[in-house]
Amino acid sequence: MSLKKRTPYFKSGWNINVLQAFIRDGDRCVYCGRELLNQFCVACGDHLLPRRLYPQLVDSVDNLVPACTHCNRIKQEYDPSDGKGLETAITEEVRLAFIHKSKEWIKTKHLEYARDYQTGEAAFKKAVAEYRNQSTVPG
Repeated sequence: MSLKKRTPYFKSGWNINVLQAFIRDGDRCVYCGRELLNQFCVACGDHLLPRRLYPQLVDSVDNLVPACTHCNRIKQEYDPSDGKGLETAITEEVRLAFIHKSKEWIKTKHLEYARDYQTGEAAFKKAVAEYRNQSTVPG
């Protein structure tokens, strides 16, 4: 395949199943819709059902979707099958349901992270201000 080993990032070669998933899903993150190939965005293949929990599905194109690194990092090992991944045939309908469920979970986590960040940011700014006030007082 002419795409293999053309860049240092993919020196071990391209995973044909990930390429098929990118083509199937229109080169967009299935979770946020971000264009993955036309913008400065790092793209990756995500396992709908986490590979650590379902090593049997690692190479299944039905279990692979394109994702941006932001969504992939938030999703981590979330299992939209609620532990029933091996009992479920991943049809197109099931795949879309898993994507939808993961998308909702990512939105919830993103809001939690945003709240935590705002709280942490305010506390950090307060600590910096207090430190600056202490270090400017002649001692």
